[in-house]
Amino acid sequence: MRRPKLRRAAILVVSAVVLAGAFVAVTLFFVTTHWGQSIDQSAFNGAKLGQRTVAPPTLFLLDALPIVGIASAAIFAIIVTVTRRNWSVLIVALSTALVANLLTQVLKNFLISRPDLGVHGFADNSLPSGHTTLAASAALVVFLVASPRRRPLMGTLGAVFTAAVGVSTLANQWHRPSDVIASMLLVAFFGCIAGLVLLGPRFSTNDLRTDRWSRALLLLTLPCAGFAIATVFIAGLSPIAYLGAATSIIGCAFLLAAAANHAFRTVL
Repeated sequence: MRRPKLRRAAILVVSAVVLAGAFVAVTLFFVTTHWGQSIDQSAFNGAKLGQRTVAPPTLFLLDALPIVGIASAAIFAIIVTVTRRNWSVLIVALSTALVANLLTQVLKNFLISRPDLGVHGFADNSLPSGHTTLAASAALVVFLVASPRRRPLMGTLGAVFTAAVGVSTLANQWHRPSDVIASMLLVAFFGCIAGLVLLGPRFSTNDLRTDRWSRALLLLTLPCAGFAIATVFIAGLSPIAYLGAATSIIGCAFLLAAAANHAFRTVL
């Protein structure tokens, strides 16, 4: 029992380090370099395409998110917690979500500044995205309290929900694409921290079933990544940059969910 537990802890520690490094890299490139700012701004400008197509319904989603999203996650989490009697998991999950949201506001408003590098457009820093952090952290709470059997499905649904909110913030020109991706990386980092905390008092070696949800997420991630990378070379065309950014947000959400399903498949 001890060896599998150490191996699972090592996976979570390595994942946390990688996610922290990815967050720093995204922040440095898209906030402090001319090329990164240009790509971000091009996608942001191209979001006018989204405003003509998907923005009206997504604006409703964004407006309803603070109440509906948190309420739905809270109701589900409480029902599952009462059923499974895992109150310690709920406390850790809620604490993790709270810290992630507080840190998002501190980073965005006080610690990260966006230098003027001559890129014309929206000048103020908006990284990380508060709406995306809220959506991702709500999905994380549901993911953590779910049983190992149901967790892959919850991770998949959470990824779809988070991606929808992230793309919506871009389509409505509330945030740049890097803001959204940084938020997802931040929440995923705290998910690893929560896993390490929970790994101490509880550890389950339920028999491992084939995770078809994660396989599906990975299969969807590959074309998303390919299209997003291809659009970088023609990022000067704003509509193409917007589509590439939206695709990268979706791909990132799916990849993180698939990784979380694997990392947590024997935890709790």
